[in-house]
Amino acid sequence: MRRSNVATRRHRWQGLIGVFTVVAAVVIAFPGPAAAHAGEETYLYVEIDDDGVEGSVQYPVADLGAVLGIEIPQDESGLRAAVEANYESIISYTLRHTELGQGDLSWELEFVDYEVLFPGLGSYVVLPFVVTDSFETPPREFFVEFDPVIEARPDKLNFLVVDSDWRSATLDNEAEYFLVFTAEEPRQVVSVDETSWGEAITSGIGLGIDHIEVGSDHILFMLALLLPTGLVFASAVGWRPTHNLSASLVRVVKIVASFTLGHAIALVLGGVGSFVISLDVAEPIVIGSIALAALHNLRPVFSNREWVFALVFGLFHGLGFAGLLADLGLDGGNRIFALLGFNIGVELGQIALIALIFPALHILRRTRVYLPLMTYASILVFVVAMGWVLDAVFGVDLNFDAAVELVLRGSRGLWIALIFTGFALVTYRLEKSGGRLLPVEPAADRRGSALTPAD
Repeated sequence: MRRSNVATRRHRWQGLIGVFTVVAAVVIAFPGPAAAHAGEETYLYVEIDDDGVEGSVQYPVADLGAVLGIEIPQDESGLRAAVEANYESIISYTLRHTELGQGDLSWELEFVDYEVLFPGLGSYVVLPFVVTDSFETPPREFFVEFDPVIEARPDKLNFLVVDSDWRSATLDNEAEYFLVFTAEEPRQVVSVDETSWGEAITSGIGLGIDHIEVGSDHILFMLALLLPTGLVFASAVGWRPTHNLSASLVRVVKIVASFTLGHAIALVLGGVGSFVISLDVAEPIVIGSIALAALHNLRPVFSNREWVFALVFGLFHGLGFAGLLADLGLDGGNRIFALLGFNIGVELGQIALIALIFPALHILRRTRVYLPLMTYASILVFVVAMGWVLDAVFGVDLNFDAAVELVLRGSRGLWIALIFTGFALVTYRLEKSGGRLLPVEPAADRRGSALTPAD
């Protein structure tokens, strides 16, 4: 009877692991708003804050070259060379066909430098600008005339996107079009409504989820912390597999709770404005904590207390974001609601990320593959994090961002996680059938007798 109960319990846990993986896959893979850049339209991005208005004009390379009558290659080096050689002509054309203002007054636009998006097929040239006019209060309504490209190609469309406007709970928006311009209707009025605190929280939640989805630093940090959650460290024997899923989940819950606590502390301090730090200070600390978490897996310092790193990461991550909001000049109430929504969104995204990564790690923990895997993965995370530290502190760019995003961005990271879970299941079955599963850390009650069966 006991063997039957143990088998039933084990199958229930395996089924739960499967459900976790499927749910996480659905959450991450479920399509959100369509990506703004389709490679065929010209965009005007606008950001509104208490200091004024700024934004960028973003051209498809092919259309920009056509309207100016110049050859612009699609490869990054050739593209940059062509833009730099024709920069004054590009700015002059843009100014003739881009106008923002209020009433009879047109605002002065100052373009600064340029950027390149998606080098290769579908490249965009991005021209950042600032409005040099001063405002007593942030403008809530203004006109925009925007007809570059469409004045020569009436079959094309131009879009205006309100990228950020904290008063209307628009945060880091890259997908939802605000206005559409045509050759017949190149002038329109932008009217941005104030928002309720509930809408601000909802928008903050979306930003938090998006931060986890595209934040490679957060993904690597969680990976570094999750790697040892299926193990217990003892100085005499080193790392050993946890007794069962319950023991592993307890460690995961401690990590999540510690990160949440750190973020909550940051929310209170940043929300009331009593203590905020700039991103320039917070970023190296956050990245450094990733490197330390990975190093801890190789040389444990806080044995079986990975939650310490999660607390530090959550605290400085939250304080850095609070500093960003403070730089925008928002009042304490707005900061509190924005941070609250962002905090909730980060936690939801983090739970989905854990549900996607953790099952495979737990399944593999008793196989001979796991310790070498944890070692090499931790070394890789450490090297990447130290590269980011060099970039943040000394400006030495090793281009690790591009390499990490190539692996993790979009559906690629999802497929890697699902394939890894399949690998874990096959490896576990092979090791079990060959009688090669590693012994687990014993779980005992107060009298020293086993409480729950190992899995």
